[in-house]
Amino acid sequence: MKKTSRKIVRWEKEYHFIKGYATMYKLRNTLIALALSVRYHEGQYRDGGEPYIIHPLMVCKSLILLNIEKCLKEWYPEKDASQIRHECDIIYAAAILHDVIEDCKLRRRGKELVKKFGLDKEVWEIVYFLLTKPPRKKKWPWSPVYKPEKYFGNIQKNWKATLIKLADRANNCSTMEVFDEDRKKKYILETIKYYYPLCATVKVMYPEFSDVITILENIIVSNIEVFASILGMQKVITDETEEYKKTVYYIEGACRNEMPNTYKALFVALKFHQGQKRTSGDPFVIHPLRVCSYLLTLGIHDDYACAAALLHEIPQRCHLPENGEELIRDYGIDRKVIDVVRLVSNKNKPLKEYYDGIEENVSALLEKLSNRVHTCTFLGRASEEEMIAYIEETKRYMLPMSRYGLLHYPEYANQIEIMQEHIKSICNIIEAAVAKKKKQTGLTSQGS
Repeated sequence: MKKTSRKIVRWEKEYHFIKGYATMYKLRNTLIALALSVRYHEGQYRDGGEPYIIHPLMVCKSLILLNIEKCLKEWYPEKDASQIRHECDIIYAAAILHDVIEDCKLRRRGKELVKKFGLDKEVWEIVYFLLTKPPRKKKWPWSPVYKPEKYFGNIQKNWKATLIKLADRANNCSTMEVFDEDRKKKYILETIKYYYPLCATVKVMYPEFSDVITILENIIVSNIEVFASILGMQKVITDETEEYKKTVYYIEGACRNEMPNTYKALFVALKFHQGQKRTSGDPFVIHPLRVCSYLLTLGIHDDYACAAALLHEIPQRCHLPENGEELIRDYGIDRKVIDVVRLVSNKNKPLKEYYDGIEENVSALLEKLSNRVHTCTFLGRASEEEMIAYIEETKRYMLPMSRYGLLHYPEYANQIEIMQEHIKSICNIIEAAVAKKKKQTGLTSQGS
């Protein structure tokens, strides 16, 4: 009997990626968790209609791509490879199972995960005691009630639970386009109230994971800002304080000794963008600062890419000649940086030619990807036509460019895939907003 062909669905792709990784490094708990998650989440679906299993898989995969193992090796050289791998095995397994006890009605509070299936007890303890929310109302006289301050306070005491919870929120923020407007607004306010302070606190508590936490925070914040822009919640975005200067100091410290062009470019950007505002009303320099700091926290210490990230808006917004001679002459910026700036800033040429040029320069490709996920606030004033153009350009050129990067620049594969998923999530948000506008326009025209 001839087999009919079947397309591999997205969750299967991610499942087998993680399975291959876990098999390669003999991650016993992760392999058990994979099998259990498919079993327990069978028949469950996300709000957008995808099989629910995609969510815990993506939470786990994001932690793999963020290379927690490298952080542990660098900070704890006294630990041998097997100890570090065991730590990673625990966090990946808990990430995969983080919703199982809460959503799948396991008997005995999920203890069978240990007794029946052989998971390490620590996996169950993280999932049950830290990540599983108690009910919001008392079911029995002895049962706890969900209190956010206590819940997040307990999570921040455990680095594994902290990273899982932030990766969980980052993935949820990237898929909330299917929520209704009221739920989106509540989700935005909840994220700002609890997750923003959590990020600030745990960076201090766990300095070994500061960059990992910052990347997850970056994904959360940019998605929240996209939604807030579209919903007209400008006060949520606008930073009327000087908080952005923390990013200035971070970049200055990161690049002073080893990245001379980035160090110079930082002060050039502050000078040329002084007094300019984002569409949200706060200082425009926040945008190039974020593009640069995102690259740095991803572990991309390419001096040309990071310097170009800080300078990429100057030719257009500050009316400098495209050849950048002033920046070379007056500030000693390397001509290679100017070449990258010209590649990413000159969109007067046809889009295919524009993106083909960027693909051939790894610094330009990395800058362009980071730049794409930090154009959030323009959406508050963007027309439907501008949003449609954004979607079409992303799908036709940006995502193929990221796939080109994965193939041709494997040394940056993890970072490129993180940015690729980030771009996809923002594109999905904009696409949903456009669809909603079209639907409303259609209803209005029918009514008239």
